[in-house]
Amino acid sequence: MGRAYGGVMDWRQYPNFRLEEFRCRYTGECEMHPDHMRRLQQLRGVFGKPMVVTSGYRSKRHPIEAAKATPGEHTHGRATDVAVQGADALRLVHLALMAGFTRIGVNQKGTGRFIHLGDSPEFPVSIWSYE
Repeated sequence: MGRAYGGVMDWRQYPNFRLEEFRCRYTGECEMHPDHMRRLQQLRGVFGKPMVVTSGYRSKRHPIEAAKATPGEHTHGRATDVAVQGADALRLVHLALMAGFTRIGVNQKGTGRFIHLGDSPEFPVSIWSYE
């Protein structure tokens, strides 16, 4: 089982997601926050379509996080990147705001389009577009 902040995560509570989707691609660790996962599962229920996770938990040693001055909310288990595009992306952003996600990053150009869904209280509320 994957770890959660304060204990072991019970992945049966999140029937639309699997531990393997959220493991750090660099270390294999997974410490997703239960509040984030509950919010994500709620969002998935309302969205009504599969949500392909492209990035979940990231260790502070993950190259993307290690390159930052301050590691991001993926290292706190409070962010998930979801592959989505077009009208589904716009709908997902709308529903994510209604579900209480407070940090939304939008990458809708080129290949690898995704929406970053974050809810860490340690980071400022914001919506941004990736360059």
